[in-house]
Amino acid sequence: MKPPAWRFERAIYPFSFRLQTRYRDQDHLGHVNNIALAAYYDEARHRFTAGEVFRRVGDITGVRIVTADSHVHYLAEVFHPDELEIGSGILKIGNASYQIGQALFQNGRCAGVCTTTFVQATAKGTSRLPDRVRAVLQDFLIAAPAEAG
Repeated sequence: MKPPAWRFERAIYPFSFRLQTRYRDQDHLGHVNNIALAAYYDEARHRFTAGEVFRRVGDITGVRIVTADSHVHYLAEVFHPDELEIGSGILKIGNASYQIGQALFQNGRCAGVCTTTFVQATAKGTSRLPDRVRAVLQDFLIAAPAEAG
């Protein structure tokens, strides 16, 4: 199912990361391949979580966040050598999990969106996200526009 149109707007994402496409990531059709795009989302998620979220949380001893699910929706081709901008924010905060929403932009157009779910995990299974983590995630929450329902 295609994500809602409001996810394609750069302005909704509270964090932004720019990166340069790489020549080696082109496929035989001349566009950046899908595996490389997934890696670009991953790099931007790391910059967002390590550089913003967990930097603000502080000491995360005992916090173990793992990836539970990730979906990429490809909306348009991406080409080298043009730069990319990936916007990131929090879509949903659950009891033991949260979702990061991202959108990839090139030359002002949205070329794709990604939704990734992370879970607080222990050796025994999932556990409640610490309150300090939840509080910082809340600061980056993306709200759907009122007209989107």
